[in-house]
Amino acid sequence: MQKMILPKRVRTHMVPTLFLLVLFFFLIFSGIPVKAQSKGKQIYEKTCMSCHKLTDEKFVGPGLKDVTKRHDSLWIKDFVKSSQTMIKAGDKDAVRLFEENNKLIMPDHNLSDEEFGFLYAFLKDPAKKPKHEIKMNVANKEFFTRAEIRQGRKLFFGEYPFENGSQMYCNRCHNVNASDTMNFNPSALDVAMRWQEGDGTEFYETMWTPTSARMEKAHEGLDLSEQEIFQVSAYLSDVAKNGYQPHTAFPARLLLFLFTGLLMALALADLFYFKKVKYKAVHAAVLIIGISIHSVMAAQEGIALSRTPGYEPDQPIKFSHKIHAGQNKIECEYCHTGVKTGKSAVIPSANVCMNCHKVVHEGSESGKFEINKILAALDKKQTIAWIRIHKLPDHVFYSHAQHVGAGKLECEECHGKVDEMHIVKQHENLSMGWCVNCHRDTKVKFEENNYYTGTFKALHDSITSGKIKDLTAARLGGIDCMRCHY
Repeated sequence: MQKMILPKRVRTHMVPTLFLLVLFFFLIFSGIPVKAQSKGKQIYEKTCMSCHKLTDEKFVGPGLKDVTKRHDSLWIKDFVKSSQTMIKAGDKDAVRLFEENNKLIMPDHNLSDEEFGFLYAFLKDPAKKPKHEIKMNVANKEFFTRAEIRQGRKLFFGEYPFENGSQMYCNRCHNVNASDTMNFNPSALDVAMRWQEGDGTEFYETMWTPTSARMEKAHEGLDLSEQEIFQVSAYLSDVAKNGYQPHTAFPARLLLFLFTGLLMALALADLFYFKKVKYKAVHAAVLIIGISIHSVMAAQEGIALSRTPGYEPDQPIKFSHKIHAGQNKIECEYCHTGVKTGKSAVIPSANVCMNCHKVVHEGSESGKFEINKILAALDKKQTIAWIRIHKLPDHVFYSHAQHVGAGKLECEECHGKVDEMHIVKQHENLSMGWCVNCHRDTKVKFEENNYYTGTFKALHDSITSGKIKDLTAARLGGIDCMRCHY
């Protein structure tokens, strides 16, 4: 009997083929298809989305629609693992794709068999969405009972364990109070408002099947029942409706002002009416100390009027300058396009954000939640309501072009080390005295500066002859009143 010899490719891939077949049948017939679809989507977004779309449309590389019909699973697995290896081996389809796409080299992706199985299942049917049979009234947004809201709050704050015995303190990640440090997780209010926009099913599906790698890791071991999700929804509906009070500092100065005022009033009342205290020196001491404290506080408050150093409001999107300008080295001028040529530095539009976030779909710290706010704004054709931090009074003229373009100042000289700030805050007090002192002390980059070429001839001659060594903004009229107030 003649021995049958299998081709080399068949022998090489016999084991992976059997494994993939077993894996696919396991995903289809077990209770894991929801998880598999979600994991496949995550792998696609992490490894493929920056270059490929799920349609016929070409992006950087070819569209992936029906890719599982055009090629078998083993070919796709080998191509994803190392396309260049297949091209060098002379694979006709691999060479054709390489030629058709301008010989762009596709990065190697060393996916495990399990990861590739998830990716293949997703590419085979990307439109398929994980669905659960939900029996609760998920469209309900406000008609919850107080008992349901209270129970949901207990679950959210970890005061009550879940049915599976686990316990999680949701408020540790999804804060319910304002904070002066960046919490990249969406707040409870953010989650509540986002849930209010849909029909409720998305919130249920997200709780069952996390939509990002960061969320999956954070929610590991969290297995809520439908009833528990409903109760958490009840609490979030209350948060969306009533919000929560931001943290406010203890009003020590105000209490001191009122207390000394009360003491002075009592001293005057006793001096003229009650006369309980025999020594008038006590009345005089109380009045002198009280008037001194009030005078100092009035002077300090008057000086600080309209000055807000340290102001760092929560922005509608958790944008970190430390990540963008610091870690990723994005130049300030890329986003703030008017900084050298205009009066205003310009706040970037959502379209500018999408220049990068067409490719970057998930933040390393914030996951997808914050980036999805940009996409939502574009879909709704709305502008993002950024909160302005640095603002001069209306009677003051200031031009970024004059300071950055002509004066060659660095952004950090006025704004501080923004590339080290997650939450940007006002660095200087922006007072007139601060501006005037800067104009008196700052040496102007006068020579080899096109802005001053052809003007200030006398000063050019004085510098050339050595009569003067350097110039300050004050010498060029930088402290004239009409320069800023006209």
